[in-house]
Amino acid sequence: MRRIFVLFTVLFLFQSQAMSAKLYNEHWYQNQWCTRWGGRQEVKLEDFTRIDCVTKNYVVEFDFGRKWAECLGQSLHYSAMTGKKGACILILEKPSDYKYFERLRLLGKKHGIQVWYMKSPLYTTKGKLILGF
Repeated sequence: MRRIFVLFTVLFLFQSQAMSAKLYNEHWYQNQWCTRWGGRQEVKLEDFTRIDCVTKNYVVEFDFGRKWAECLGQSLHYSAMTGKKGACILILEKPSDYKYFERLRLLGKKHGIQVWYMKSPLYTTKGKLILGF
């Protein structure tokens, strides 16, 4: 009986990790956007922090929805270090992540940070990974 309990516990843990896994990591979104807009990626500053993407006008930080506050803080820091306008791109994986964008947008406006979002392919499938064509 104990073995069955342990087996189910292990299976449950693996299943929950697999379900919470992201389809693409942050770097994938960063690469898509930064390449499209002609930016430089992973630019190292003198304090050894790294900017996700630097364009002609912006220093851009990418984060998933629930990390909206980190995105704002890092953008403010990068802007102060470079003199360029700070920007956050929030990655939305499901419709309920939009609340994080709203929070970020309000504070971004107050602190002079441009805020955009990118939708994950999971967003349009309501969080369900659909394989195949």
